[in-house]
Amino acid sequence: MIMIETATPGRLMRSPGVKFFALGFLAVLILIPLLFVEQLQRERSTRAGEAIREVMQSWGADQTVAGPYLVLPYLAEGAGGSAPQRRVAAFLPEQLKVAGRADAQTLRRSIFDVAVYRGKLDLKAHFKPLSIKDVDAQALQPLWEEATLVLQISDVRGIKNRAVAKIGGDEIAFLPTIGPVTPPPAPVGVHAPLRSIDVSKGFDVDVALDLNGSRALSISPLGGQSDIALQSNWRHPSFSGAQLPDDRNVSDEGFSAAWRIGLLSRSLNQAFQLRPGAMSESAFAVNAVSVRFYQPVDIYQMAARATKYGVLFVGAVFLVVFALEMLSQSHLHVAQYAMVGLALALFYVLLLSYAEHIGFTRAYLVSAGATVALVSGYVGLCLQSLWRGVVLAAALGVAYGLVFLLLRSEDYALLAGATAGFVGLALLMLATLRIDWSGAAIRGEAALQEPQPS
Repeated sequence: MIMIETATPGRLMRSPGVKFFALGFLAVLILIPLLFVEQLQRERSTRAGEAIREVMQSWGADQTVAGPYLVLPYLAEGAGGSAPQRRVAAFLPEQLKVAGRADAQTLRRSIFDVAVYRGKLDLKAHFKPLSIKDVDAQALQPLWEEATLVLQISDVRGIKNRAVAKIGGDEIAFLPTIGPVTPPPAPVGVHAPLRSIDVSKGFDVDVALDLNGSRALSISPLGGQSDIALQSNWRHPSFSGAQLPDDRNVSDEGFSAAWRIGLLSRSLNQAFQLRPGAMSESAFAVNAVSVRFYQPVDIYQMAARATKYGVLFVGAVFLVVFALEMLSQSHLHVAQYAMVGLALALFYVLLLSYAEHIGFTRAYLVSAGATVALVSGYVGLCLQSLWRGVVLAAALGVAYGLVFLLLRSEDYALLAGATAGFVGLALLMLATLRIDWSGAAIRGEAALQEPQPS
């Protein structure tokens, strides 16, 4: 009689090869709870953004300061001998010096922190004698009595105290809006009418500005020669904008930075005609230098980056547990692997929830420590082996430590991750070298246990 060997489901799952692929499928299924974790992270990040916007609406938003510059209406020849036309010209200062200090602090809205600052800016500008012909060859007559000094500020809600322009012995208070002489749509800012000032021969102006803002401060170098110096007590500045500082000093007490920008380093003419729609918030901002009051740990960005390693991490842990199982006399059911996978996925929820209260680093230590203790203790009890639990705890500790280093060292994340993955796979290959992947020994053992036909 010919005996046909059949594999029962129990024997099939005891085959190392079959179980290996079943665990791979299970690792992919863990994507489902990880997707829910990512959705949770996005929701919390959105809530943090709403809290930041609420603070910015009350305190002041990111500030960009451009000016002061002069706006001068004039009459020009009409087309075809028609009546003279009214046009508007803008003159930028020959020299601009900006000295400022921004004392930063952290405001808390609910459980979210927002970096804000109180800025004090001293703007000194020198205007050379003006020639309307430099702007328009068809110009006939400047309207000197309508000359206006303009200071663009991206969020005027942040202006504190009274702002004045000092010209010679005169003090002229700034008024809301850019002024009636600027063609619409006009950018946001303030203006000072210069009716009593003879601006035709050139003049010097000094403006002291108290300004609240959030997260970033930008200065547009409008001068033919611009010297900008900023100081702050914030220890983590991020410099950006059109140019980086020529000199900078960052310490535990704060930072100082200085820019020296010449006429040829910016894409602006010293005098030009203002046409309707020509002036916008970005017209001067594109040349601005900026410092951002950077918060070194963005918990939502870090948590999101950690989650991206989730599937690889779960798969690697499954392989380690699988290798320990193959070297043991005990066996783990796929359901037990599923519980291990869920515990690893829950780590990211713990990380996010604790990070909002105690910071990312401490939250990572707490969440990783709890997960290592739970998973290694559970697997050790299931395999009835203390030392295997200790080995798994050590492997998990190394894995979580490696992920933390990857999160902290973004520049070398790919290099370190690829190297660690290769080394880990090599060790796993060596550890499972003698495993009977086909399950032939199991089938032979079962055949010996089956009764022989008489």
